[in-house]
Amino acid sequence: MNHVHPRGEGAAKNAAAVSAEAFADLATAHRPRVLRFATAFLGDRHLAEDVVQEAFRRLFEHRGRYPLGELFGPYLVKTTARLCIDHRRARQAEDRRIKSLDPEAVTSPEAAAETREVNDLVAVAVAALPDRERACFLLTVCEGLSYRDTADTLGLSYSEVNNAIHRARTRLRTSLGPLGEAAR
Repeated sequence: MNHVHPRGEGAAKNAAAVSAEAFADLATAHRPRVLRFATAFLGDRHLAEDVVQEAFRRLFEHRGRYPLGELFGPYLVKTTARLCIDHRRARQAEDRRIKSLDPEAVTSPEAAAETREVNDLVAVAVAALPDRERACFLLTVCEGLSYRDTADTLGLSYSEVNNAIHRARTRLRTSLGPLGEAAR
């Protein structure tokens, strides 16, 4: 079945030419990968599902602006990453507001680390990375994108991605260093 509306040769490249059915097929194909990314970024599967759904809604609503056919994956990941960053910033602002109201409720990072399993420690360390470093790290290490694809997806230069991943790995080594000693 042809999902491209007959508008002439240039229309195949126009995102408006992508039918709702073709969009649904693309969404189904890309959903697992982008949901994994959002879950790892946000640390909450239900919240990640909401963010991914919002990313799909935005792409569908504005599908006339983008050549979604072959570029659907990068547009979806970029939209999802930006929504994750926006949500995380809003959540951090709310956390700061709550902590400022009750400083006694804050537990030390050491106490939290002692009560969690190894996977939780790694998730916390990744979540503690600055947004750009976390996004670059998750896309390359967890999702297997190349540095170039990550750069294109996030609208960064190759060297910015390279530097962000280097900083992320350095921070993770530092923050997870005691974990390696405890496991011995």
